[in-house]
Amino acid sequence: MKKKSRPIGAVATVTLLGVFTRAISFLFKIYLSRKLGAEALGLYQIALSVFLLFASLSSSGVPLIVSRKVAESDALGQKNNFSIFTTALIYAASLALFILLILISFHQKIDFLFSDPLACPLFLIMIPALLSTAVYCVVRGWFWGKKMFAAFSVTETLEETLRILFSILFLSGVLGAVSGATAIAFAFTVSDVIVAVILLAIFFIKGGTFSKPVPLKEILLPSLPITAMRVCASIFSTLLALLLPMRLVAVGMSHRQATESFGRITGMANPLLFVPTTITGSIAVVLLPDISALAVKKEYVKLNSRIEFGINFSMLLSGLFTALYFVLGEKLTLFLYGDAASGQYLSIAAFSMLPMCLSQMTQSILNSIGKEKQSFLSYLAGNVVMILLVYLLPPYVGVYSVAIATTASFWVDGIINSVLLHNTTGWGKKSVKYLLFSLFLSFLTAFFTGSFGYLFEDNLFITLAFSAAIGAFVYVGMSFICGLVDVDLLLAFCRKKKHGKEKV
Repeated sequence: MKKKSRPIGAVATVTLLGVFTRAISFLFKIYLSRKLGAEALGLYQIALSVFLLFASLSSSGVPLIVSRKVAESDALGQKNNFSIFTTALIYAASLALFILLILISFHQKIDFLFSDPLACPLFLIMIPALLSTAVYCVVRGWFWGKKMFAAFSVTETLEETLRILFSILFLSGVLGAVSGATAIAFAFTVSDVIVAVILLAIFFIKGGTFSKPVPLKEILLPSLPITAMRVCASIFSTLLALLLPMRLVAVGMSHRQATESFGRITGMANPLLFVPTTITGSIAVVLLPDISALAVKKEYVKLNSRIEFGINFSMLLSGLFTALYFVLGEKLTLFLYGDAASGQYLSIAAFSMLPMCLSQMTQSILNSIGKEKQSFLSYLAGNVVMILLVYLLPPYVGVYSVAIATTASFWVDGIINSVLLHNTTGWGKKSVKYLLFSLFLSFLTAFFTGSFGYLFEDNLFITLAFSAAIGAFVYVGMSFICGLVDVDLLLAFCRKKKHGKEKV
């Protein structure tokens, strides 16, 4: 197995596969929203949030730890990769199986987990995927640590493709009475199991094998804070799925309207909000194994250079989308979904994108350099703020309370993480400049986009295309003028690409 060393090629591979995966997923959500409606999407998202809670208990902290341990062992010249993998797989699969058996045994007593009882049957269809998800996560973590980014990414694309194909197949009536959200739940489980089997086969084809396990504490102890973080994320997501509809009903909505509002947020607006993470996530995937290796060797100059590149680029990209969504949110969802209400929410929620980027990138970096406990505590602080605001704000701002609450949560988490990272590696000074300029350029771009965005109101597609082009041109141009884009580095990357591609 050859390791791949060129970051630009790895980023390109992960990004292209990620963009394709998100694109087909996004188009499929448009199809589902039009075919099933907001209520069915809301039920599926409620069931999924509970599934992710239990999946987090079994495997969420393991992939990053496997990746970090494998990258560190390679950097130090050690040869215990397969032992690390074996321990992680046994631990995650055993825990997932135990949770699965408990849920099956007490399936008649778990209705309390769902804000809408109709979501419980969907969840029961999905729970066999707990075991396949555990296997899937561990194998991908090993590929990640070995910098085998093509294998790491292509399976995610395969999973999404199979999920879409099976959903369409089941929605067509192949299973008789199965329809609506139930068909999506079956498709989720079937595709997850198939992909786990394929991914394990790729592992063995690439030369992987089982070996004598390392002591469990080498995986368990560092994974606990990350697992706790992901479990808390799922708990907070489940709390949100319970709390938001309850609070919306309390201020005058019907149960159906509350479920529809939740479906608009999670199934329509949030996929758009997460579009930039396709690229920023690709950068993180490529950089984190290097960051782990540099941290274990204490090479802080190179380490901070990697950190600055990842965070600064991510903030610039998020700033552009903040401006475009703020101005064009309602028109965009009207064009995509035929739903204006989700776009009104998107316009407000756009302001969460910059702090979301800062929070997620700094959190991933802290976890990759062994600061899992600190990043968990900062994450916990941010999400406590979110839940409090979701409870307090609905009487005043209704469904927009979620947008305000998540924005505040990301700022709290991102700022605490940034301080921790600065104290550990010295990072931070240059990135403050990028954050401030990204905010400034977002407001400037929003002004220009809004000023010229109404010239073609009779044609929604042309309005969106023209406005987005104007906004992107202004934003990118001002980024060059303000010196936020390193032209010399960009040209150097272009020259390197001419010399030929390395396998990724």
